[in-house]
Amino acid sequence: MSLVINFDDIPDDEEYVFDLQEKPDYFKVDPEEGVLRKDVHVQGSLSKVGREVLLKGSVSTEMEMICSRCLEPLKYQIRSRVSSRYVPGQEAGSQDTDIELHTSDIEVEYYSDGRIDLTQAVYDQMMLSLPLARLCREDCLGICSQCGVNRNKKNCQCSDKDSIDPRLAVLKTLKDKLK
Repeated sequence: MSLVINFDDIPDDEEYVFDLQEKPDYFKVDPEEGVLRKDVHVQGSLSKVGREVLLKGSVSTEMEMICSRCLEPLKYQIRSRVSSRYVPGQEAGSQDTDIELHTSDIEVEYYSDGRIDLTQAVYDQMMLSLPLARLCREDCLGICSQCGVNRNKKNCQCSDKDSIDPRLAVLKTLKDKLK
């Protein structure tokens, strides 16, 4: 199934309910962000308000990412609400005109040729759902800066107290003089 819905398929007086699934490769995810490992499940409803269409729904999938501390792979379950307002493309204005954006414009998408494409709204919500700190677990110890061992798997004998970044060694000398 496709995430593109025809405007004419949406009834004027009731919601159009959908339950769609797309393969992971349908979305162009930057490998730095992660890799989608499961189909993207999108369910919700579309309703018309004049020529505008309102989207309310949810998106769920699984993404494999790399832990920020230990560089081990981790799986993250995405379960998020998605909402957007679709307006006809001719209301978008020309490309050369500067327009001031308002908070309400953030959830606005445009449709043309009577086709409402949910792809961008779904993709944006998936990316916004990802955590800023991508950790395999809350207490991840990370990689030792001296020997490079994953400290979650093996203890090392290196001491973090004795290691000073050579670029900051001058500051340590200054600190020692002030004592």
